[in-house]
Amino acid sequence: MSGIRSLTALSASASTSRVLNLHNVAEAFSEDADYSAAPFFRDSALNQAVIVKHRFRSDEAYLVPSGGPVGTKIIFPLDRSDLRVGGQYIFINETGYKDSLINVLGYKCDDFEYDLETLRLLNTIPSLDPFLVREQLRRHNRAPADCYFSISPADTARMLTFTEVEMYPLIQLAFGSGSSDINPEMVGRLANALLSTNADSRLEPLRLTLGLEGIQFRDGIFSWKGFIFYKWQFSENMVALSKIGPEMDSIKIKGRPDRMSTELAADLKKTIRENIRATAMNCSRVLALYDDAFRDLVQRGHTAAFRKFLLDAPLLFVDLGHMMGMVSHIVSYWAYRFRSAEKGGIDMEEYLDILREFSIGLAPRRN
Repeated sequence: MSGIRSLTALSASASTSRVLNLHNVAEAFSEDADYSAAPFFRDSALNQAVIVKHRFRSDEAYLVPSGGPVGTKIIFPLDRSDLRVGGQYIFINETGYKDSLINVLGYKCDDFEYDLETLRLLNTIPSLDPFLVREQLRRHNRAPADCYFSISPADTARMLTFTEVEMYPLIQLAFGSGSSDINPEMVGRLANALLSTNADSRLEPLRLTLGLEGIQFRDGIFSWKGFIFYKWQFSENMVALSKIGPEMDSIKIKGRPDRMSTELAADLKKTIRENIRATAMNCSRVLALYDDAFRDLVQRGHTAAFRKFLLDAPLLFVDLGHMMGMVSHIVSYWAYRFRSAEKGGIDMEEYLDILREFSIGLAPRRN
């Protein structure tokens, strides 16, 4: 187990892909019957933890010797009523990991194995976005309540305008095709409703348009929200990812690297550029399936086809989530690491390690 850190900023501004904030879920939904009936973890303390995808710095690699460049951190707030106090954390698979969990949580055997497996499932995916997490758990017969699968407030605020634009054609269809004087405030309210945790009564006109009832409507809205989330991520991150290719050649290397290292760097950069193009094409291909189905709905009124697409589509979230999760990590780390390298440069050995990681991270995933 490792030290103490402040959690206030993490709760306020962290991205959806990086953080699963079960503390916030507990604060908002502890009185909700579904929250208690279908918990994410069976242990109450673990079910109020903050789970974070963490990129290891060079001096942290020893923490999880068997892991890769990105680990999964479980943070336990020291005072659940005041996150400013900070928290203690454990990395999944760090040395003594299971014993540390037992010491903190005092598990009984049955609960311990169930929660350990859930943690393992979270550790095997590159992102904690709710759409990938939900599908990952569903494939392993786990079905926590809907309240656990929300977009963070920080990302919701950034996504709002994008969501309004994305929703507008369907709002036109729901409120009268061809109408050009739809109130922008209404569009904003519906976009907010779509991005909220639960599909509420504000979305009733869209429910009627799609012809969905009950659980199917809930699942359909969740699926639609997922595609909007991934389209937004794609538009945000692919521009930044495309810049990494040219920027790799401008990095200042300390000293005079040998010929073998220089040739290896050139080969890795070539592979990364190829993988960037392939990743962009693969993301575009999957998102195009949604765009085609949505266009068929709003232009031709084919509600049955779009309804079926939404209900079947979460299987696509596995590939999308893996691709966008790695892209998000690479983009954020590149910006962080090489902003500090602009002045003093970087050692060739560290540079090669980063290039290898990017090459592997962007490689096509084996199912």
